Amino acid sequence: MKTRTAVISIKDLKAEAFPALKQALAAVPGVQTIDFNLERSVAVVEFDGEYSKVDDLMRAVLKAGYQLI
Repeated sequence: MKTRTAVISIKDLKAEAFPALKQALAAVPGVQTIDFNLERSVAVVEFDGEYSKVDDLMRAVLKAGYQLI
């Protein structure tokens, strides 16, 4: 297991977006934990690098209808 941490900047992140983003990110193989920081407008995701890449996480955010910074 290659645990990695990704910090993904999301434009105009609000608490109302957490459920949809959490669902989208959790669907990416290997995702272990998902946390959000409203102050920094980021999602912090721990994932297994053997199953997915940061690009997969970024695509999940975009597919959920949110923009990256």
